[in-house]
Amino acid sequence: MKTLALQGNLLNLFVALAMGGKEGEDLRVPFDEWDCGVVYEGDYFNPQRNVADIWSAVIRLRLSTQDAGNGHWIVTLPQKMLDSEVVAFPTFCCADPLKGYCLALVWSVFGSEMPDEIESERFGQVPLAQYNVDFDEPVDYPAAVAV
Repeated sequence: MKTLALQGNLLNLFVALAMGGKEGEDLRVPFDEWDCGVVYEGDYFNPQRNVADIWSAVIRLRLSTQDAGNGHWIVTLPQKMLDSEVVAFPTFCCADPLKGYCLALVWSVFGSEMPDEIESERFGQVPLAQYNVDFDEPVDYPAAVAV
């Protein structure tokens, strides 16, 4: 799965993981009730709506935005802020700078490709494709995980 294709709560999950979150410690991932959202460090975590959730990482990574016109933003991540093994983050044009920050943050840790499955403490091996939906799109929970 391409990092730049992440959306909704799946993007929020990978942002929390990129910030050091660990399921069962400070991260709760409700694969059986996906629309409930991700809980990180004891709070509902939605950095796509609340920049305070990621602002320290935005500053640390020196992420920047520039108005591209027509309601779009260009998000950049300096190459020197990446691990030497991570592919350079492309100059990315998006309609929402917060989502751009989230994608750049995930890219800084995981690179351009994301796993197709994740090992969950509670749900075992979870295929991620059906969870990569926008916030208002439903997920078929029984088909997604064995509860």
